[in-house]
Amino acid sequence: MSEAAQAVDWTCERCEMTVSWAAGTESPERPTTWAERDGLLYCLGCQRELAGEEGIADAPDETPPAELQKLRSHARIEFEVKRDPERPDNQVAKVCHTSVVAVRKARERMGLDPSEAPTAR
Repeated sequence: MSEAAQAVDWTCERCEMTVSWAAGTESPERPTTWAERDGLLYCLGCQRELAGEEGIADAPDETPPAELQKLRSHARIEFEVKRDPERPDNQVAKVCHTSVVAVRKARERMGLDPSEAPTAR
């Protein structure tokens, strides 16, 4: 049976969400927004959360919760900007549940010129 004739599915290692392509359809190597890390597959939502967790990994134990949340948010925004630098700030803000101002500040922290960010498409 050809590869296109078989049903294909992928399961996120972290949240266990499954995406599948029906038998008889041409399937990609993996869903377009998914990524492999250390041999494990992660959906986009979990990739954002993992970025947030990495953003607080080196924070001291006594870091206040509000500061941890800020670091998590910064890391998620930066992940999203790196993933698609051409994405308009308002779209990055929406998927990261934050403000456009926070996205612009992230671009500045990353050494990008926020005034050159793409506008809404």
